[in-house]
Amino acid sequence: MTPLLLLVGFLGAGKTTYLRNLLPQLRAQGLDPHVIINDYQNARVDAEQLRELAESIVPISGSCVCCGSRDELLGALEAFEHVPGRVLVIETNGTTDAEELVELLSLEPALERFTQPIQLSVIDGQRWQKRFWHNVLELEQARTANFLFISRLAEIDAKRLAAVRHSLETHGISAPCVEPEELALEIHSASAAVRTLAGRSFAAHDAECGCCHDHDHDHHEESEHDHKEHGHAAHHFASMQIDLPETVSRAALTSFLAALPPEVIRVKGLARLVESPDEYHVFQKVESGPAQWLPIGGTTRLSHPLAVLIGPAIDPEPIRARAAQLFGAVPA
Repeated sequence: MTPLLLLVGFLGAGKTTYLRNLLPQLRAQGLDPHVIINDYQNARVDAEQLRELAESIVPISGSCVCCGSRDELLGALEAFEHVPGRVLVIETNGTTDAEELVELLSLEPALERFTQPIQLSVIDGQRWQKRFWHNVLELEQARTANFLFISRLAEIDAKRLAAVRHSLETHGISAPCVEPEELALEIHSASAAVRTLAGRSFAAHDAECGCCHDHDHDHHEESEHDHKEHGHAAHHFASMQIDLPETVSRAALTSFLAALPPEVIRVKGLARLVESPDEYHVFQKVESGPAQWLPIGGTTRLSHPLAVLIGPAIDPEPIRARAAQLFGAVPA
């Protein structure tokens, strides 16, 4: 059977960074990792960061793979070629209902050649449970995890880390925290019995939700994923794309990112800078934090530079006007 890993976490928690560190560790264990990335509007941006680290990367742009993009995910999983030593990792988008996705993958008969999902949830140590009305969703993403990883440790002190751990314990979340190399070793050493490994959180999950593995699959037809119960659809998430010029100054792009409204929870994209026109950069910014830049070399599989903005109820017009002011006329 092929091990199936899910990387889950709220918008900007650090899932792609974790995955970028995990893939070489899986290879070091003699495993052959393949990746599916789901993200709003343009998943190819994150795929650019991973293209040298995995044999295949399938981007699924659009809504969550637990609901709107479910059929596309299932199609990719059903088409997957199972070869001994392969591992499939799914990086979900930031508003995925983990419980719904785990149930979907666990109960789908066509996926019987995959193990039960092994879920790692990335916890943003700086922002954990500071997301106001999104706290319920963030909490639900951690509740079903087999493993946890607390990110941004360099940005928090010991008091904050203790508070995060206490919060997890208070909510009954006791999954162990693992570094990428530790998770890779777990997957390698337990691959023959990975169904047992994945079952560490499923016993509690099944007891709470009352589902079982002979569950009637008609629920997929009844509901297009009731996120409201888990704090999801009640808070409208939107995304928009800004096409960037072929080259842009770093100062202008930094100014654009710094002036984004608070409704933009995360922005990411691809740019070719005037200061270094022979190299592309993937950039991202989470809420009011600083922009992060990652050079990826002189070629890209994307058709042109762009920025993708994610957040609830984004008003696109002021943002497009600001982009036009800074960058000149760019396509809508």
